[in-house]
Amino acid sequence: MVSLLELTLQLSRASDMVSPELNHHQRLVAYIAFNLGEELCFDEKKLNEVSVAAILHDVGGLSMQERIKVLKFEAINPHQHARIGWLLLKDYREFAEIARIIKFHHVDWNRGGGLRFCGETVMPESHLIHLSDRIATLISRDDKIINQKDQIFKKIASASGRKFNPDYVKAFEKLKEKEFFWYDLESISNGRRYYKKINFKDQCLGIDELIGITKLYARVIDFRSNFTAVHSEGVSAVANRLAQHLSCDELTCKKIQAAGYIHDIGKLSVPTEILEKPSALTPEEFAVMKKHTYHTYVLLNQVQGLEEVNEYAAMHHERLDGSGYPFKLTGKELSLGARIMAVADIFTAVTENRPYRKGMQKDQVINILKNMALDEKIDAGIVENLITNYLDINIARINAQKKARTRYVDFAKLLV
Repeated sequence: MVSLLELTLQLSRASDMVSPELNHHQRLVAYIAFNLGEELCFDEKKLNEVSVAAILHDVGGLSMQERIKVLKFEAINPHQHARIGWLLLKDYREFAEIARIIKFHHVDWNRGGGLRFCGETVMPESHLIHLSDRIATLISRDDKIINQKDQIFKKIASASGRKFNPDYVKAFEKLKEKEFFWYDLESISNGRRYYKKINFKDQCLGIDELIGITKLYARVIDFRSNFTAVHSEGVSAVANRLAQHLSCDELTCKKIQAAGYIHDIGKLSVPTEILEKPSALTPEEFAVMKKHTYHTYVLLNQVQGLEEVNEYAAMHHERLDGSGYPFKLTGKELSLGARIMAVADIFTAVTENRPYRKGMQKDQVINILKNMALDEKIDAGIVENLITNYLDINIARINAQKKARTRYVDFAKLLV
């Protein structure tokens, strides 16, 4: 069993890693919202929903520039990323209410007019996240956070009624006098332990629920760029079919399928300019790109019960001869699942269409895989199995990526 909360926290952490300027931003907002909710006597359900929504409120910021733009107190065109977050999350039962909160988390209070926006009802939790988010944006790294409390409150109070619900501003006025609140924000900003933990409600995921959630995360990972919009879906489908053809048991096949969906979660730390560069990466850019597997491992390693899935996911660039990255593991140190994922990732990358090139034909693909197997980069037995079952595996990839591409196109249309 795997914790939905821990997976969610790691997705939040990954999306905040794209720039040092974001430095635990979503965690800060969640902590502020939780404490304000307590001051306002929110019930347990509302407290939990506002906290989870705050942890993910910027998940729709698909580019670094987009995320950084809304860190300014008077954000310009802030609603796009909020709407994207809603679109990404709304179809998943576990996040349906969270998505509604995120959709309008930049709506101004407007003397009460902000209770509706574009003909829809805006939830109170959305306005609480708006206030919490703006408080977080006012925190400067140039001084101790507690020394900034009066200055921050003055700025917030000046926008009471216009941007923020006055009742929420009054709650902040009370909260700001509690020293622990500012000390905790300092600790969160520096990645240290802190005094008051958020009491999230958790849910344990079975393997089928885990596959559903990791599929959602694949959208968050891949939809950042048209270049990678269907990649994780393809890797997951290929890896799952390979595992089946290699007679892995049903549970292992499902773990490999889940690993395929989240194998690139570390790429949330890679700027879109690098992801979308059609020409060769510079050594500096490649160093940034290579680090994504390390981040995948570190992020997923925080989630108890995900050990095997993490191993399969994070080792997809390791090579049997020890020339891969980031751990320089050799064949005897790599599990069958990790070897399958390596082959699935290569196969998907060379066969899928990208905006700047068409996927390779069968003869070219087989030649690449065979040469890599001869050079002891990837498992020769898995390569032979793929070649034997090429049509079936490729059809599985094509079908999965067609569905993913349709979802991506529909998603893109809604953003116009």
